[in-house]
Amino acid sequence: MEKSELRVRVPAGTTLLEAARAEGYPIGTDCGGFGKCRRCRSLLLAPGRRGEAAPAPPSWLDPPTPAEQRQLSQEERDAGWRLACQVRVKGGLTAFVPFPEDRPARKSIDTQLPVRIKPWAERSTIWLRGKGEKEEGVLVERTLSALRRRRPGLRIDESLALRLPSPRQGAEGRDVPLTVTITNGCVVDLECEKSERKAYGAVIDIGTTNLCGYLIDMATGALAAESARPNTQREWGADLMTRVLAASPAERGGKDALARLSRAVRRDVDEVLTDLLRRVRAKRRHLIALIFVGNSVMHHLFLGLPVESFGFAPYAPLRKEGVAFRPAEKGIRLPPSSRAHFFPLLAGFVGADAVGVALALNLDRTKGDRAILALDLGTNVEILLGIPGESLWCASTPAGPAFEAGEIRCGMTSGPGAVCEVDVRDGEITLRTIEDAPPRGICGTGLIDAAAGLLECGVIDPTGRMRGAEELPAGTPEDIRRRIFETGGSRKFMLWGDASPLSANGVYLDQWDVRKLQAAKAAVRAGVGLLLAEAGLGWGDVGDVCLAGAFGTSLRPEKILRIGLIPEKPPEHIRSVGNAAASGARLALLSRTELKRAGEIQERVQYVELAGRPEFEKAFIEAIPFPA
Repeated sequence: MEKSELRVRVPAGTTLLEAARAEGYPIGTDCGGFGKCRRCRSLLLAPGRRGEAAPAPPSWLDPPTPAEQRQLSQEERDAGWRLACQVRVKGGLTAFVPFPEDRPARKSIDTQLPVRIKPWAERSTIWLRGKGEKEEGVLVERTLSALRRRRPGLRIDESLALRLPSPRQGAEGRDVPLTVTITNGCVVDLECEKSERKAYGAVIDIGTTNLCGYLIDMATGALAAESARPNTQREWGADLMTRVLAASPAERGGKDALARLSRAVRRDVDEVLTDLLRRVRAKRRHLIALIFVGNSVMHHLFLGLPVESFGFAPYAPLRKEGVAFRPAEKGIRLPPSSRAHFFPLLAGFVGADAVGVALALNLDRTKGDRAILALDLGTNVEILLGIPGESLWCASTPAGPAFEAGEIRCGMTSGPGAVCEVDVRDGEITLRTIEDAPPRGICGTGLIDAAAGLLECGVIDPTGRMRGAEELPAGTPEDIRRRIFETGGSRKFMLWGDASPLSANGVYLDQWDVRKLQAAKAAVRAGVGLLLAEAGLGWGDVGDVCLAGAFGTSLRPEKILRIGLIPEKPPEHIRSVGNAAASGARLALLSRTELKRAGEIQERVQYVELAGRPEFEKAFIEAIPFPA
């Protein structure tokens, strides 16, 4: 694998994608390896020919498959470009993959939300006064008595092996320090020492594309560390329905399908936790409490629940209520004393992450004279509407992976080198990349910015069609014209690099990308309109619009208005709220009251099912064009 110096030996007939993944080389796919997304586009060379100006493909290479003929232009195929998921290795080769997966950028969490810290899990030290008793049983009773004097009604976990002071310590008459971990009124761990280490909790947000983790100081509520990584389940597809099919034994998954996807996401969670603890040099036993959020499908896959019911109407989850569990029982490398809660689901595809958003934004307690609309934008868009008078409505709509750059020709996750901002002013293209690294691809915010900029300069018309250079208005700068080119019957606009799809490092916007973005934004626009109508409101009844999720920290209001994601609204009433789902989960981590409130939200919310409704289909079609 060129640029990584990775050398792999595999049995003949293994696909290049399987070979790379077997050695941990992160080639991304959005289609599950079925040749439908181009994300694994790779340049194949004969062994020893790296860096040649005119690369020669290996002589043993089979002709392009039908999927490759559909996804790759003739020029690309002639130059040696293939799809890694389609190529079966039968001899030596060197492969160049321009857009490998990277660790995603971390999403911000709001640690300034007010909360009265009364956690359901805590660690504290008590002193057991030495009286000289020599029987261990006596020490047991004294320990329990001391704990119950401190907390009347305290219970002892039956599985807890009490590490008590030795009889010798008690006999010497010395006071003995005991560090106790108490969860939901039950002693779950006890150390025969005064621990100087902090007690930590963690918030884990399991997204369809990425996982984010946040380590929280349980005493102060401060953010101690954060981490993120791609969701390994992307190997089976980028969107929720592809995952549902992959996890369904009767479909394409096979008998171990659900177990495979469950193991994958649990390993991801374990890696995120390992990274969090490493950053603060804490041991696993110091992580005492966790709150999990995620959409309905991720909730089921993590817990190991069948997901077939999400494959057909009414898309009902098998279990909606919140789940309390021991992470160790799910294969997470934490001690049995660590406890976790997975937030409840609201309905259908509106999951536990929506509960977190509602908590963070107080949508169940909306005040004032106008409603608050919250959009958690991602592969599956969750729409929440808080109406004054403690009325809360919700809906969801599948937007596809475009908002997270899935199925986009040069798309990539929000990692270093991803184009995240695009400005077109006076005929000049200005790009900004994550960490200011050299451009390697484009992420979701960059896609929206690019489309908005090209609409402004006339390269894209209101129908979404990309114009040719000769069609642009007189006076269009030459630098804009020269960036437009066409290959394989599809028009493209070069954002960075040479105006050629054969360039390994070029970043461009394709007509296909524009259509994918149109479909995603139309789904959101239609969903918002129908939810408002069901609640008896119009757009004028909405005050603030809160943007959460993958775009929460970087979407620019003027850009989303330009592409028509939502109707016109003064930019000052559109605000980014970062990872609001995780922000709400932090509140529940630190407060028993907020954890209880999460369950109350689930009981009171009014859900509107959009799928299959003729009025949704009509609104979707009407929302596809861009504003003129």
